[in-house]
Amino acid sequence: MSFPLLLTLLLLLISTSQGSASEHGKEPDLIEKSCAIIVGYEECVAILRSDPRSIKATSIKQLAYIILDLCIANATETLGEIPKLQEKYSKHDQIEEALRWCATAYESAIKDYFSKAVEQLGKKSYREAQYSAHIGGALGTGCEQEFYFQAPEFSPLWPRNHDLAVLGLVAEGIVSLLRLNESSL
Repeated sequence: MSFPLLLTLLLLLISTSQGSASEHGKEPDLIEKSCAIIVGYEECVAILRSDPRSIKATSIKQLAYIILDLCIANATETLGEIPKLQEKYSKHDQIEEALRWCATAYESAIKDYFSKAVEQLGKKSYREAQYSAHIGGALGTGCEQEFYFQAPEFSPLWPRNHDLAVLGLVAEGIVSLLRLNESSL
């Protein structure tokens, strides 16, 4: 099962079938406490719970590394799909042009932003890591906008672009918690 499909199914399952731990009389865990402070609580919880490492995490910084790994995995998988789509739509100049733009955007998301955010976390450069996560996720939105401009009636990457944007938003939020913790010391 592909990562975007798995992510979508997890989001749907968790948002419709589970309440928070506090609704069930339990103390919220690190994932719920962290996600409660940022935008997109349900998505945040679903995404982090989709990776078994998150459940064992004991710090927000560990969650930040995990969500950035998920961002890199999603962008890498999507980048691997683009050549197949380019072949499939080789006779559609506008779609092919948008796919070329998206390939460059996804390469940049991986190398220039999400990987750099991981490095910045290690250096405790949380502001820079937050910015890198934000821009990396925004490139998913940028790719989608390129389809809007080039071929407004069709985007073969819409689910993947959406997933990257949501992952980037969650990564940005989790990293922002490290900045908040740092400033409250």
